[in-house]
Amino acid sequence: MTRAQKSLDDGTGGLDRWHLLCVNDVMTEQIVAVPVSATAREIERVLTENEISGVAVRDHNERIVGIVSWRDVMDFFAHSPESEPHRPHDFFRYIDGDTLEFDEYEVALDDDATAADFMNTDLLCVAATAGLREAAKMMTTHRVHRLLATDNEGHIVGILSTMDVLDTLTA
Repeated sequence: MTRAQKSLDDGTGGLDRWHLLCVNDVMTEQIVAVPVSATAREIERVLTENEISGVAVRDHNERIVGIVSWRDVMDFFAHSPESEPHRPHDFFRYIDGDTLEFDEYEVALDDDATAADFMNTDLLCVAATAGLREAAKMMTTHRVHRLLATDNEGHIVGILSTMDVLDTLTA
């Protein structure tokens, strides 16, 4: 049970107290990252193996310089000059009715493409001590699924995803 789940375990389902939580109560401290030189196929493998929808991108100095999500990869290949126009769902297929799998055929359209080609460099940060409600509002305002959490000196100390927020609400 996470710190957030313990603090919400009051018998009411926790929804009336979730606004008391801070980002650092529910964020993920272990940030999964790929190098800026990672190919789409490598990114797909990391996302699949870690069961996540987005991954941080680090430069040669180990600084986080971007975020790549499934959608970023999909959008890049859908609009690539080398490819035919595709519908977004052409890049995924369902297995067993529930599980999405990245369609490797579409990745093969440009195996030379790297994270640098399609990462999002507009990094949104939130203080790790900020309220969870404030962070959720920031996510909806900017229509993003993850925020980098920072300490008082501005160092990145974690990542908050929409799944972290939803896991807390449904704990």
